[in-house]
Amino acid sequence: VAHFIGVVDGLDAEERSRRDLDSFATVEIRNAIARPGGEALLPLLDWPATFPLLAEILGWNIQLTTSHVFVRTPNPGEQTSFKAIDWHADGPNPSFPTIGGVSPRLYAKIGYFLTDLSAPDRGNLRVVPGSHQSAARPKNDPLTGEPAGAIQILTRPGDAVLFEQRCWHAVGPNHSPLPRKNLYLGYCYRWMKAIDFAFQSDALLAKASPIQRQLLGASSDPLSYYLPGRSGYVDVPLKALQDEG
Repeated sequence: VAHFIGVVDGLDAEERSRRDLDSFATVEIRNAIARPGGEALLPLLDWPATFPLLAEILGWNIQLTTSHVFVRTPNPGEQTSFKAIDWHADGPNPSFPTIGGVSPRLYAKIGYFLTDLSAPDRGNLRVVPGSHQSAARPKNDPLTGEPAGAIQILTRPGDAVLFEQRCWHAVGPNHSPLPRKNLYLGYCYRWMKAIDFAFQSDALLAKASPIQRQLLGASSDPLSYYLPGRSGYVDVPLKALQDEG
């Protein structure tokens, strides 16, 4: 955990310097893995304690869609109802198509939480369990003003949370004295367009393992994204790993 906090701190410092942000500003960094020093996040792409579960859910023809770093500074004056990010399900604009009011599962995220969020209102991730079953915003509970059934996820440093794009989620205020530091690695199918990059640099790909190269979007043939068998599955080493069981 200390190692990845150091990586996030380095990315945070570079971003604050580049954008002339003070220490009170919240920072978020897209395509963080491609930033100077971001290559230190490579091991998390296929972290053995978390990634196999995601790959079991989505299958082997997948890649990274986003590497998103957050440093959320304290905002103790905000009401508990304040939302740093309001309730939403992830997706493009316009949103994913629906059939019978339900969208397909098209990508998922692993959230790695590096600071102590073991108590509420520390900038915790909030989710509505079961909300993936409808594309509509969950109805509010009149007593709380929040979607019915909403919960705050309490995490300790090093905990990970896996959720898919259809799950409605939000971020509340950080009433703790410390910034919340976390990152999300999102994964989608290789035949989809990534959220925050088109291609990764040759320099980054050279530092990656074969599976990490697949996850970074490397391909020997453009058709391989859609028809990986045309290339003898050489671009998707994750398939062989899953086939071995």
